[in-house]
Amino acid sequence: MEIQVPLFNTLKDICDWFGFPGPEPVGCDFMLQEIDQWNKNKLLRAPAIYKANFFTVLIVSEGSAAFRYNGQAIRLESSSISIAGPAHSRSFVFDDIAQACFICFTENFLASYCFSDVYGEFPFLLSESLIYTEVDPENYQLIRNNTNQIKQEIQRVPAQKMLLVANMVEFLLIKVKELLQNQTVPVAENKNSTVFNAFYNDLGQYFDEILTGKRPKQLKAKDFAELQFLNEEYFSRIIKSKTGRTPTAWINSRLLSEAKILLTETSQPTAKIASLFQFTSARYFILYFKKQTTLTPNHYRKSLQKKWKP
Repeated sequence: MEIQVPLFNTLKDICDWFGFPGPEPVGCDFMLQEIDQWNKNKLLRAPAIYKANFFTVLIVSEGSAAFRYNGQAIRLESSSISIAGPAHSRSFVFDDIAQACFICFTENFLASYCFSDVYGEFPFLLSESLIYTEVDPENYQLIRNNTNQIKQEIQRVPAQKMLLVANMVEFLLIKVKELLQNQTVPVAENKNSTVFNAFYNDLGQYFDEILTGKRPKQLKAKDFAELQFLNEEYFSRIIKSKTGRTPTAWINSRLLSEAKILLTETSQPTAKIASLFQFTSARYFILYFKKQTTLTPNHYRKSLQKKWKP
């Protein structure tokens, strides 16, 4: 029987689960939570494996912890930083933590308050592997000062508070980027993309339903992203970074392939094929097919010199 992995879809979800005390998240998109000896025990309530639909930066000041992320396991030591992306499986074992903190933020936080091309500036945010780096004393002190500044800012209520916090998060990400570039052993990227594999399976199931006449709801990139509880931009960037093609290109390619198979291996009229793929009209399907192949469906059929019985 397939194990259902819990998903914490919002910052409030994870706070409620762990029973964290202290201040509420800053809005719906940002939270900083200290992990000390007292509330470490709260984390023992976490399921063995869970997913969280936001970015999690864990800064370990003193102590160590075991962390499993998308099947990878690593020991987190003192003066280190790790980053986990949205909707990926993870688990923590905080067996010797004296001081640490979580900084959690959503994709909406990045899109609303940070660099316009935040994923281009910090490509490691798209990684499906665990991002982990140990920090030298000088940079660690800068990071701790930065974290303390964030804690001070979130206690205040100025109109531009989120922009100020975002500036500090950007500084933190810049330091992580520098540390990763200076690592003698680079982060080992997991080439087996769980996001793409799930998308590919969902895409196959979707077209299987179409071809068996079930007429499912038309799915676009945004819908496939939502099946994995991911933001469309984040989902699209991961697929593009892993395959060199956008989700929309994959959807169009699969649609075109299935249409070509029907045109070459069956005698179904163009109008019926258009209806099967839920085009609003045969004319629209013809225009779409010609744009993709430079041929109309009928010309494509004739070009293969196939003769079908009526």
